[in-house]
Amino acid sequence: MSSSDRMQSVKVVLILCSCFFAFGSLWSDWAFDYYFLWTSIADHPHAVEAATLYYKQHLNSPDLIKYVPFVNLLIAAFGFAAGLANMTDGNILFDGASLVLMLFALSTFASTVRPAMQSLEESDISSKLIDNLKNIAAAHFMMVLAISGIILLQVTHFIVSKRSEKTVVKAKHTPKTEAKKSQ
Repeated sequence: MSSSDRMQSVKVVLILCSCFFAFGSLWSDWAFDYYFLWTSIADHPHAVEAATLYYKQHLNSPDLIKYVPFVNLLIAAFGFAAGLANMTDGNILFDGASLVLMLFALSTFASTVRPAMQSLEESDISSKLIDNLKNIAAAHFMMVLAISGIILLQVTHFIVSKRSEKTVVKAKHTPKTEAKKSQ
């Protein structure tokens, strides 16, 4: 196994670990987001109060907890750097597309989730509160889709690179065998 193959494996592991950590973080929010995406709020009157309390506590959590996702992003960044450092066409294509999806998820968080969570502190009007909670839930769903895309791209790239590696190995051995037969 060459060093670039090991780098490819390490890259995929780092990115997948980061993605699954993000899945876990978003999964913990699903208990509150579900009511705003898939059901009628009128059927679940407790959902608004529970989600508001949860996101207010999330917003007011200690600074240490707020920085944990940055460690997760650093792990993903090392993975993407390892992939892009290899500079093959496949790495540029798959890692570049994965990077775009990651930036989409980050911008969705920064432009939708964070402002909506901050406005929960200021809003007492029920309709505005529900709109903010719906925006948070929808943004979380889009982030999960983006993370799913990253996972799909990375796993596909890993499988394709392993198959092409086997093809190259077979091609190297085939001419030698045919040359021996002709002698």
